[in-house]
Amino acid sequence: MASATSSRSRATRLALLNAFTAGAGLGYLAHEYREVVVANPGIIGVTLLLVFAAGYLIRTAARALRRAGSRVETIFAEELGKKPSPRPR
Repeated sequence: MASATSSRSRATRLALLNAFTAGAGLGYLAHEYREVVVANPGIIGVTLLLVFAAGYLIRTAARALRRAGSRVETIFAEELGKKPSPRPR
């Protein structure tokens, strides 16, 4: 369990670093292309909506796959626990 916790905290730190990097990059681009951003707010809004929707779908798919994986692991654990040992006693 200790390694799972440390991998989760590491994943969280990496996700925060990625979010910061993406935010800094987008801030730089918005600063450099201020006129384009102001001239096309509709397209930018629709693009942001699509990006958030894609993120939500990816999150939902990851949760579903994680749940399915835990179910499969439970089934394997139950089935392997029922089999007799291959070694003679």
